[in-house]
Amino acid sequence: MKYFNNEFQVLSEQELYRVHSLTLELLEKKGLLFHSEEAVKILAAHGAKADGNCVRFPAPLVEKCIAQSPANFLWQARDDKKSLMIGHEQNKVYSMQDNGPVFIQERNGQKRMGNFEDVCNFYKLGQTSKVTTIVGQCTVDPHELDDAPNKHKIITQKLLELTDKPIISWPQMSNQNTKDVFDMVEMVMGTGYLDRNYFITASVCALSPLQYSQESADTIIAYAKANQPVMLLTCPISGVSAPIGEIPSLILQNAEILAGLVLAQCVRPGIPVIYGISHNMGDLRTGTFVTSSPEAKLVDRASIQLVQMLYHIPTRFMAGNTDSKLPDIQAGFETMQNYIFLLMGGSQMINECLGILDGMMTVSYEKYIIDEELLERIQIMMSGLDISEEAFDISELLELPHAESFLMCESTLKKCGKQWLPATSEWNSYDMWEANGSPDILDKAAKICAERLESAPEDLLGEDLKKSLTAFAQK
Repeated sequence: MKYFNNEFQVLSEQELYRVHSLTLELLEKKGLLFHSEEAVKILAAHGAKADGNCVRFPAPLVEKCIAQSPANFLWQARDDKKSLMIGHEQNKVYSMQDNGPVFIQERNGQKRMGNFEDVCNFYKLGQTSKVTTIVGQCTVDPHELDDAPNKHKIITQKLLELTDKPIISWPQMSNQNTKDVFDMVEMVMGTGYLDRNYFITASVCALSPLQYSQESADTIIAYAKANQPVMLLTCPISGVSAPIGEIPSLILQNAEILAGLVLAQCVRPGIPVIYGISHNMGDLRTGTFVTSSPEAKLVDRASIQLVQMLYHIPTRFMAGNTDSKLPDIQAGFETMQNYIFLLMGGSQMINECLGILDGMMTVSYEKYIIDEELLERIQIMMSGLDISEEAFDISELLELPHAESFLMCESTLKKCGKQWLPATSEWNSYDMWEANGSPDILDKAAKICAERLESAPEDLLGEDLKKSLTAFAQK
């Protein structure tokens, strides 16, 4: 059985080519606004048509740049054993941490502002997780550092100290901040390391409809110049920042991603580009942002098809969103809806998938742990049935007397100790559950979270490197 279910399709091949053709028409006739003089100059020098900050893209340029984008790349981790092959050759879904929450949902039901300790805690959970393979980003905004000019360096130092998995940077607001991050990486990994290894990326979001801010465009340029993967994102809202129709919305967001891809390839041909999307609906009664609409997930699945069948580059999607305000039943079914739809549909990487609530505004420690279990369940289902030769052995069926239990069979005993068991769900009998104090799932998740944070390493770099990073971060 294939791990990624390419057979789950919402558009035919002919319809996908039509979407691609209309995307090229939109890029050539209307183009995008780039609020970066450097981006406009680079694109114009490679054949795009610039009229002020409006850039139009000839179809041959777009097609050439798509073809230059590699299907695979090795995302290097500080621990070589945790490095990841990203793209066509990968054999499982990779989960990365959240980007952008502002609030923490407490176990007692209260909501509070996030802080720097929370950022560190989520990096520790990522490092100790069996599910989280990529650590970093704005797991929650540390409000007490909002006015600190070295906020990006303080956070990058902790990221480098607390994980040896592949990392994704905190979003930067200037080229100098991005350079600071690269310098800190090379303080740890060695001078010239980034020239030779794909080690760090950052999520760059288009400004729908059909724009790139100066910060986003300049980040694409900076990462491509530094030989680091470019992770593109667009997050349009149907009826607000995108057309209400599903196909026009699909074409809009595809155009935004391809425009960013062209910029990256013009800076450094062959640089890895990650195609990321999160289509969302507007609640037309109020105009508010809705992240868990099943209609929006259909558009996301069509985007995955485009990349799978036409573009052949790595994908990342926001897969665990919910609009629920609490880690309740709504949070569970909306999260699982999005997991199944996008993971089994073929997205190679996912984010906004661990602990997210309230349309990405809030994160919950307990839901982070519960979501890890949900993702483990999905990974097992995606692995499919064992179809080895041994799996078709029916000798026990033939040999065991009628009506006799299989509990003591050799195959059953062999499986004992290796069976997947849930960390937070309750599988015991009612009497056993009651005897254990009748814990609910949030109680169990809170206990696991506390144990993980207590056992997580505080520093994976060592004292000398920590001193050097601290001195740099405090400049």
